[in-house]
Amino acid sequence: MAYQDIVQELYDARAKPDLDRLMGCLHPEGAFHIVGTEKLGALTQRQQGAASIRTAAGQLLDDWDMSRVENVSIHESGDTVYVHRRGDIVYCPDGSKLSAEFIDKLTFRDGAIIEYLQFFDTFAIAEFMAEKQALKSLG
Repeated sequence: MAYQDIVQELYDARAKPDLDRLMGCLHPEGAFHIVGTEKLGALTQRQQGAASIRTAAGQLLDDWDMSRVENVSIHESGDTVYVHRRGDIVYCPDGSKLSAEFIDKLTFRDGAIIEYLQFFDTFAIAEFMAEKQALKSLG
């Protein structure tokens, strides 16, 4: 399977959501990291290995619906694929949404994603989550 096909399979699994299908795209020794401020705690901690990624990805699938995010462009360079994505993400616990853009850097080894780095406006997510916490404390 071509790298771009694996990337699309990953995004399709993320949108469904289908954790087993998503994990099938990743190398067992792989890493996943949302690059950003440490103020977001576990969200921006690097996850290494299948068990750690499965736990983090499961939480992300439970909390965030990314089915409205679309690919803007995909570029391949050697064993790395870069993807620009854009759309609305929905916070599942209350259905609120946030418009976002992402740059994903996915590096491959042995036909699977060995490193998945995701870049987006973590300040916007931190602000969004702080608002959720403030509303929760009022209620």
